[in-house]
Amino acid sequence: MRQLRPRYIVFLIGILMMVSGIGMAYGTQTNLGTVQTTQFYLITSEGVPIHSTLQVPNAATPASPLPGVIVIHGVMGTKEWIMGFGIELARRGFVVLTIDAVGHGNSGPSLGSGTDRGGIVALEFLDSLPYVSTIGMVGHSMGSGIASQAMNVSSVQVDSFVIVGGGGLVNSTYPNNVLIVTGLYDELFNIPGMLDALATPFNTTAPVIPGQLYGSFVTGTARKVVIPQSNHLFEIVDPYAISESVDWLLNSLKGSPDAYWIPAQNQIYPIWILGGLLACIGAILSVLALFTILIRFGPFRQIQQSPNSSYFASTPVYLGLGLLYGVSGLVTLFALLLVDIPLYFTQGLGLSVALGLLAGGLVTLLILLGIKFYQIKKSKNPPTWNDYGGFNGKPNHLVKIIGLGFLLGFIGIAWLYLWVLPVDLLLALDFRAFLPFLKAVSPVRATYIPVYFLLLLPFVLIEALWIMGLLRTAPRDRWCTTQTVWTVKAIFIKILLYASIIIIQTLGSIAIGSSLISGSIGFQLIYLYMFIPFFAVSTTVIAWSYRISNRFYIAVVFNAFLFAWLMASILPIYI
Repeated sequence: MRQLRPRYIVFLIGILMMVSGIGMAYGTQTNLGTVQTTQFYLITSEGVPIHSTLQVPNAATPASPLPGVIVIHGVMGTKEWIMGFGIELARRGFVVLTIDAVGHGNSGPSLGSGTDRGGIVALEFLDSLPYVSTIGMVGHSMGSGIASQAMNVSSVQVDSFVIVGGGGLVNSTYPNNVLIVTGLYDELFNIPGMLDALATPFNTTAPVIPGQLYGSFVTGTARKVVIPQSNHLFEIVDPYAISESVDWLLNSLKGSPDAYWIPAQNQIYPIWILGGLLACIGAILSVLALFTILIRFGPFRQIQQSPNSSYFASTPVYLGLGLLYGVSGLVTLFALLLVDIPLYFTQGLGLSVALGLLAGGLVTLLILLGIKFYQIKKSKNPPTWNDYGGFNGKPNHLVKIIGLGFLLGFIGIAWLYLWVLPVDLLLALDFRAFLPFLKAVSPVRATYIPVYFLLLLPFVLIEALWIMGLLRTAPRDRWCTTQTVWTVKAIFIKILLYASIIIIQTLGSIAIGSSLISGSIGFQLIYLYMFIPFFAVSTTVIAWSYRISNRFYIAVVFNAFLFAWLMASILPIYI
């Protein structure tokens, strides 16, 4: 019996991981079938579509209505970011409506200066459902402002408001029953100052004591602050933050535990996150195996060439030039993130990120040209451009090879989207592990992908020249060992500075008991959490592309599409 080749085994393992991860996430989100989850659009008074997810426990009926809760994410987020609240509330007998705010996720952009950013239409929709009784709202960061605005405009009665890492109009009697959840290391808040400022709305003359209940649920004047040990980003997945919020909504909207109640500390949303992580890893494994399978068929064989370079970087060169590359790219990226680029572009930060990456690539290209000039001057046999990435061949033939690489990279992206789209439409799930990875995009968002792709294509080519060209270390005896070492070293040198900044910020914050770097700069550092996993994926693809073909063409096209897809699907749209 003929044995199945390793590439096919890895391909099947990747598919199995995707299916298993999707099943875990879906089973958690529906609480093994006891909660019905649907996606649809609500339309604001301005005509803006609001992408929404409704989680309805099977027990909710017009004869036995259950409390309803609206959950709204923060800036640059989507409804999936805050799904931990939805999962834990729905399984405890709450009808949960989670929305993409205007300009976020797959909701439409604002059409003018209207007041409804999604909260008003969500509040009125939830109130119209015959199986919903009392109503509460949860908002993270920007979402708390949207929720507060909706309560001020709508006539719908809201009996509980949970503010997570945000603000909003709060006094001693309005809104009803307010819980404030702010992380100890939240980059946007000074905890002692916040506790002092809350004395008046909490109807006390002394600074507010975290964890202490003020007022009464019966009269709607209940007030409380809890301080989980997390930063602004991770407040929405912090177990303590979620358990306190769940308990608060129980006391505000139900009064006491009922037949559907589960202790707040008994949480299953981490399984949802784990399922998403498993699906994401499976997706990457499957696409790498797919490249390996297809490159051995038909015209794709021409992309491959035999190893013909004797150039390898020594450890000092790998570390020294790798750090130089990292510093240059990081400084350029954040310089453009912090500067308001005077160009009209409707997707917030999109142009800054794309141009920041491109500028970093161009700067490092100049450094690379300087290094080559030095090598030519100092060495009798300096490495050629072919040594850095397989640019040899006659012009006509090289154009054909690049075209085949483009096609193969595009097939990899199409393969992923063929998984993402039906999972989103049929199961209301994204491929994510809390942080976003692959998301179905609306037609409006799809129009940004070509723009980002063209801007990022030079960047990913230059990155490939550095990561697996100039910084490529000597191969090992075995194919698998070489691939593992190259991949690990590529990821390490790419994310080293990003991870170091996060570690310093985290350890420093723990040491002083508040955010080490706060304000707008501290908030910008949150983006590093998203850059790191995507850079890890992109460098893995670069190492794999070089290993199976001794060229970068597949990785360059695939990574440019992947980054463009990510940016188009995540960043908010303002019109």
